[in-house]
Amino acid sequence: MNQGNYEELLQAMLLMLLGLIACSGNQIARAQTFTMPHPDEPGKKVEYFLEKPKGSGPWPVVVLLHGHQDAPSAGGMDYVKWGVLDQFADRGYLAVAISQPGYGNSAGPADFCGPFTQHAVAAVIAKLRADGYVKGNKVVIQGVSRGALVAGLVAAHDPSIQGIVLISGVYDLPEYAKHPKSAMAISIVDDMKKETSGSEEALKERSLLYYAQNVKAAALILNGAKDDRTDPDQARRLAEMINANGGHARAIIYPDYGHQIPIEVRNKDVDPFIEQILNH
Repeated sequence: MNQGNYEELLQAMLLMLLGLIACSGNQIARAQTFTMPHPDEPGKKVEYFLEKPKGSGPWPVVVLLHGHQDAPSAGGMDYVKWGVLDQFADRGYLAVAISQPGYGNSAGPADFCGPFTQHAVAAVIAKLRADGYVKGNKVVIQGVSRGALVAGLVAAHDPSIQGIVLISGVYDLPEYAKHPKSAMAISIVDDMKKETSGSEEALKERSLLYYAQNVKAAALILNGAKDDRTDPDQARRLAEMINANGGHARAIIYPDYGHQIPIEVRNKDVDPFIEQILNH
């Protein structure tokens, strides 16, 4: 490669890098960052990120809940950096990502999807309603892994939630703790015990299968058949129990995937589900 071509290549690479930086900056600039007092301990803050669609509200709302993140954790900021809030806002939804307690800049401690975490998420949704951002009861909560369990539990305690998307979650913690099937599952059980008392009662309190009869939201429950961290049978059982109690749930088990279901695969099912819930 001659000197001229080398310089042109360097210039092109620099322009590409600057474009990526600008794109990332625009995503972060479009989203707003907020904190609010935790309803249980007002001295502690709950962090959330919000991006409005074009036009004036109120809007249908999509709330996004992350899974476990190793320290230093980004919390809900990941959804901003990945452009997920942009994508939902561009489709006409108020897009919101919440940092669960103990993650990002939300004060802890983490309580493994327990009341402190559930109340933080519920408080943000209540604030959105109080601010006049929510169109009717048009709210869908989408959660991944830990976030899936929290999304379901929040909906079980709030019948006004219209839809939940639960991705790669665990829904019967006592059963899961008795039969961990991999080293990763054993690590998750250790976290359960560290963040809770480890008692049967504490684990049941955090198990959506024990509250399935209270889920009034339409539910889309996704799992990978090869998931070494969760149990696809729990996803099936949860859908069956919701339906048996008069609810509306569908479980989809992807035969070729594990805990990380590719976004382009799952969105073929998630996008029309959210569209049906929020635009009808």
